[in-house]
Amino acid sequence: MPRFIRTALMAAMVAACVAPVSASSTEGAANTPPSVSDFIRPAEFSDVQLAPDGKHIAALVPRPDTPYENMLAVIDTATAKPVATVRSGSRTMLGHYVWANEHRLVVALAVRTGSLERPSSTGELIAFDADGSRGTYLFGWRGGTYADSNHMLRGGQAREAYASLVDSAPLQEGRYALVRTEPFTDDPAGSVPSIERLDVVNGNSKRIIGGPAPDTDIIVDHLGEPRAALGGTYHQPKLWLRDAGKDWTLFNDSAKTHVSIEPVSFARDNRRLYVRVTHDEGPRSLELLDLQTGQRSMVYRGKFSDPGAVLATADRQDIYGVITNDGTRSVHYIDPEGREAQISEAVGKSFPGQLVQLTSFSDDGSLAIIQVSSDRNPGDYYLFDLDKKQARYLFSERRWLSPKQMHAMTPVELVARDGVTLHGFLTEPSGHGPFPLVVLPHGGPHGIADHWDFDEETQLLASRGYAVLQVNYRGSGGFGSHFEALGYRQWGAAMQDDLTDATRWAIQEGHADAQRICIYGTSYGGYAALEGAVREPELYRCAVGYAGIYDLRIQLDKSDTKRSDSGVDYLKTVLGDDRAELLRRSPLAGVDRVKAKLLLIHGGLDARTPYANFSAFTSALDKQGKHYEALTEAQEGHGFFLQEHRLAMYNKLLDFLDRNIGPGNNGAAASAAP
Repeated sequence: MPRFIRTALMAAMVAACVAPVSASSTEGAANTPPSVSDFIRPAEFSDVQLAPDGKHIAALVPRPDTPYENMLAVIDTATAKPVATVRSGSRTMLGHYVWANEHRLVVALAVRTGSLERPSSTGELIAFDADGSRGTYLFGWRGGTYADSNHMLRGGQAREAYASLVDSAPLQEGRYALVRTEPFTDDPAGSVPSIERLDVVNGNSKRIIGGPAPDTDIIVDHLGEPRAALGGTYHQPKLWLRDAGKDWTLFNDSAKTHVSIEPVSFARDNRRLYVRVTHDEGPRSLELLDLQTGQRSMVYRGKFSDPGAVLATADRQDIYGVITNDGTRSVHYIDPEGREAQISEAVGKSFPGQLVQLTSFSDDGSLAIIQVSSDRNPGDYYLFDLDKKQARYLFSERRWLSPKQMHAMTPVELVARDGVTLHGFLTEPSGHGPFPLVVLPHGGPHGIADHWDFDEETQLLASRGYAVLQVNYRGSGGFGSHFEALGYRQWGAAMQDDLTDATRWAIQEGHADAQRICIYGTSYGGYAALEGAVREPELYRCAVGYAGIYDLRIQLDKSDTKRSDSGVDYLKTVLGDDRAELLRRSPLAGVDRVKAKLLLIHGGLDARTPYANFSAFTSALDKQGKHYEALTEAQEGHGFFLQEHRLAMYNKLLDFLDRNIGPGNNGAAASAAP
C-alpha cells in the first residue's frame, strides 16, 4: 500500500475510532454551524460490507486529492486497522462490489461527471484479494490490455459488452460468480442480455442463458438459476418467468392487465417470489407470488407510500424486513419473531428516532454490520456480535457533523386545490417562526421522491436560518403508480400548482414569512423554480435554477434521455409531443412575467438538461432587459462535481439568498448586485 494512502486512511480510521459521531463536536462549538465545506465534503466511508468469514470489513472511501477517483479499503475486523486499499485507476471510480468469497472481492468500474448523476457503469469488472494482491481485470472492452496503478493482471478476453454483478447469486465452487452481460449496441432498443458464469480468478466466462427481450433485468433464485426477468417500457413493464431447463414465458404484460408486477427476490422455499405490485389507487405493495399457482399474498403495504428496500436475512435466503416510508422511515418486520427482527428491534431501542438496519452478515450469522441513520445523522456503522449481543462502534460516514447541530425533517401533509393529498417535509431552523423559506422541489421528477433521510443541502440551508419545504408533488415516485401518472403532461400545470399550494400552506400555518420566500431546485426542480417565478410573480421573492430545464422542446430534442427507445417513450409519456404546448409550459415563454430575482447555475457539458436551456433562457432575459445572476462552469456536467466548484456554487447560493430573503432582510425589495 502506498505510504500516503495508508497514512490518509489511518488518519481517518483513528479519528473515527476515537469517538462516535454523537460526540463528534464539542459542546463549545454547538452554536457555531458547520462550514459549507463540511456539509459538502464526501462521506469518509460508504457501502460497508462484512467478509463471509467475518475477518475483514470493506468500504468505499474517497480520494480527496483526486475527486474523479476513489478507493476500496479492507479493514481487519479484530484490530480495525487497514489491511489494503485498492485505487480505482485514472479518472475511474470503484462502484458496486461484492465479497465473492472470504478472501476475494469483485468490483464494478464506473465514471461520474456530474454531482446530480449516479456513477455510470463502464461495464468492466475487476477482482483482488483482501490483502490487495492478485488484482485481475475480469471483464470489459480493455480485456488483455488493461493496466493501471493497481498493476492488474490481464484476465479475460476483450468483450464489447457491459457486465454487472448479480448480487443474489451464490458463489459456485468457491470461485464462480454470476454476472449479467449486455453487448454494446447503437440500437436504441438496446441489446438482449445474458447471464454468464464468471471465474473470479482468471476472468473466463460461460454463457448460461439469454434474456427474453432487449434491456431486461434478470433475477436468479437461491440455486443460481435465472427465473424472472423484467422489461418493457417505463410505464408498461413486462414480467417473464421460467423454470430450470425451460424457455421464458410472459407472465404479466401491464399494458393488458393494468397491473405492474416487478420481481424483487426469492423466498426461502425457492418456490415463491417477492414482487412489488401496483394498484388502481394508493401505494404499491410487497407481495409473495407463488410460481406454481400464480397466486399472490400480501406481505406489506404502507398507508400512503411505497415499500422501500428489502433487508436480507443472515443466510441471504429470505428477507426479514422492508423499509417503510410513511413519514419517518422505519422497518416493517416480516417475521417479528425471527432472529434478525428481534436483534434489530432490540438494538433500535438504543437509538430512538433513528433507522437501524442489519446490512451485512458473516456466513455463520455470528457477526453483522449495523447501520444507524436518520434525518440528522448521515450514518454510523457498528459491528454487532449476534451471540454475545454486543455492538462495537466502527466509524461514521461524516464524523465532523454532529447530529445535535442538525435540524429535524418533520413530515407534513396537505391537500391541493383539487383535493389531492400531498406529503412532504418541513425542516425549520432554530428559533421561532415565521422563517424565511426556501421551497425545494426535487428533481426527476417522475419515479423520484423526497424521503426522511439526511440531506446535506437541506441541513446547510437550515443551519443558515432558512426553513426548507420539500413537497412530493403529483408525479413524484414512491406513492403508487396512480399518483405518479397524475403528473404526466402536467409540467407547468397541476404539478406546479401543488408547489404553489404547499407554499401558501406554509404561510397560512405560520411557518413562512410571506415576504421572504425563494424557490430553488435542480434539474426538474430548476424548471419548477423558474416556472414558479413565471406563474406566481407575487409569491416568490427569488428563484434559483440549477441545471434546470427552461425550454421543454430542448429537452425533447437534445437531452441524453432520448438516446434510447425507453427514454423516448418516457419523454413522450410524461411531456407529450405537441411543440406549441411544450413551449407554452416552458419558463422561456413567460420571461415577461418574471419579477423575482434570479440566479441561474449550469454546467457546459450537461447532457441531461443541455446547456442550450441556459443559453435560450438568458438570451430571452437579455432581450427583455431582465436582470439575473449566473454561475457557469464549462467543464462540468449535470451538477457540479469538483469540490471547489461545488463550494463556489453554494457560497454563491447562500450569498444570493441572504441578499434577498436572508434572516436579516427586512422584507424590502433587495437589489441584486450587478
